[in-house]
Amino acid sequence: MRKRASLKVLLLLLFLAAGQAGQVRAQEPQVRLMRGGRVMTLGLEDYLIGVLAGEVSPNWPLEALKTMAVCARTYTINKMMVNSGGNYHLTDTMMDQVYKGNGRLWSSIRQAVDETRNEVLTYESAPAQVFYCASSGGCTASSLVVWGRYYPYLQAVADIYSTSDPYANWTLKVSERDFLRALGYTGHLGSIEVAERDESGRVGRLRIEVSGRSFQVAGRDIQRLRERLGWERLRSTLFDVKLEAGQVVFTGRGWGHGVGLSQWGSKRMAESGFTYQQILQFYFPGTTLGIIQSEE
Repeated sequence: MRKRASLKVLLLLLFLAAGQAGQVRAQEPQVRLMRGGRVMTLGLEDYLIGVLAGEVSPNWPLEALKTMAVCARTYTINKMMVNSGGNYHLTDTMMDQVYKGNGRLWSSIRQAVDETRNEVLTYESAPAQVFYCASSGGCTASSLVVWGRYYPYLQAVADIYSTSDPYANWTLKVSERDFLRALGYTGHLGSIEVAERDESGRVGRLRIEVSGRSFQVAGRDIQRLRERLGWERLRSTLFDVKLEAGQVVFTGRGWGHGVGLSQWGSKRMAESGFTYQQILQFYFPGTTLGIIQSEE
């Protein structure tokens, strides 16, 4: 993956976002983070150290940590530009990036951030839209299918590196009552089946029968089902489902939306000898590494 010239326009935007009252400050961009109900300000690279501590293990291979550093930096830069006029850029939760303040305790994390300093993923000379999940479960997902936004480098791709991690296979059993309550229905659940899957194998539509009436569950309703049952329980939409002895049984793979980088997949690739540049190219094909800096 070839490094491009410095992204001067991007740097200027970041300095503007970091400054007060439109004043450009020639220093590291400052991240405004909502944490614990208050906004704290950190330098970009210090923030990334806390993100790596929250998102991955410091014991992972260095190339996997460097992959995560570039992804987190690119994600952060995009959020800083989008939210430049707001009170804060990001939150410290999984809705943005999990942040822990003790990242500097681990030399591996500091090294990964330092050795990728100022590096971001770009596409056509602009910051790429970078997303990641814990595990793709064996196939990444298309951004167009998941969010209705098309990016040529965020397509459904077979991922053999995410088939043996701790989240590669999981099972969830919920009561019929809890399942219907999560969807906003009452009555007796007569049947449930997958009616449609997308190209990655993820569920696009469910067909259920409630007290003799047939209903379709799709799109946002499926995501709402995940949210109400618990993201950490119904881990992805890459699942099979059946009704068994009064319980709804989900048998699934992966954890998260599946778009972009699979964190556990990057770990496996690093263990197999791939560099962070190669890992990024696998999960974001067609992108290039760019550098943000104040000088040529």
